[in-house]
Amino acid sequence: MPPKPVPRTKPRRGIFHAFKGNLEAIMIGVKYFFDPKRYTLVYPKEYAKLREGYRGFIVLKKEKCINCASCARICPAAAMKMVRIPEVDPKTGKQRVKNWPVIDYRRCIFCGYCVDVCPTEALYHVPYHDVVYENLAEMYLDLESFQKPPEYKTAEEGIPVKYIVDEERGLVKVPVREEGGEEK
Repeated sequence: MPPKPVPRTKPRRGIFHAFKGNLEAIMIGVKYFFDPKRYTLVYPKEYAKLREGYRGFIVLKKEKCINCASCARICPAAAMKMVRIPEVDPKTGKQRVKNWPVIDYRRCIFCGYCVDVCPTEALYHVPYHDVVYENLAEMYLDLESFQKPPEYKTAEEGIPVKYIVDEERGLVKVPVREEGGEEK
């Protein structure tokens, strides 16, 4: 005969236990607030210099696109879609409907599969993804806006920096020249 299940009860803890947990969390925050090894990126006055090959916003080169829909099929977040757009065939002069990729950045996870799978390299990454939109509708890019890189004003305003590890001070913020070298 199997043993009877015994219900487990949580030990009752009083209000002092909850207060103690909150106080411990606050003390950790205070400790790191006064820690000389802490670092802060003062954004947008400074921004992190990104490495070559960084996967940022995706842009379409329409003249290279062969309308194969590989990008839309491979997208794990269903951010890339194919839309039917009527246009005039330059050879015959007749109107026809063609499928073109568009992207919804509300869904995009910046995995880069669409760029990797494109057989004609019609999709490419720009080296940033911290663009501010005023509403969610702006994050859906139609064919026209998908062909232009988004405006990136913070890169024009800020100083590029990178972090290096110092044995004594921990992470240290170092300004970077645009040519790729460090400032001294």
